[in-house]
Amino acid sequence: IKTCPKHGDTEHALYDGRLRCKQCMVDYDREKRHRVKEKLVNYKGGKCEICGYDKCLNAFDFHHRNPEEKEFNLNSANYNRPLDILYKEVDKCILVCANCHREIHNKIIQLNKG
Repeated sequence: IKTCPKHGDTEHALYDGRLRCKQCMVDYDREKRHRVKEKLVNYKGGKCEICGYDKCLNAFDFHHRNPEEKEFNLNSANYNRPLDILYKEVDKCILVCANCHREIHNKIIQLNKG
């Protein structure tokens, strides 16, 4: 336990050879994932390609047009990959809001593969 200027007395751990506040590192990772998703969403046009929704970043999903071409899921667990790799995977997707994404998977909205 050490004192962090932001979080007070809290657990610290070694990161890159330096003792750092664990909560600060969690906060940093969350903010980094948010910035990466924002870049990817903007790269795809910043709005749902089906209905035009454009309000909440967290409401966007990347739907693979052809699941057979998918190399990995585009979710926050994979946002630590290099941006060029993420952009290549995003190119295989359409940007959709959560509602449209659910409707695609429930076959209410039909997409052409490819």
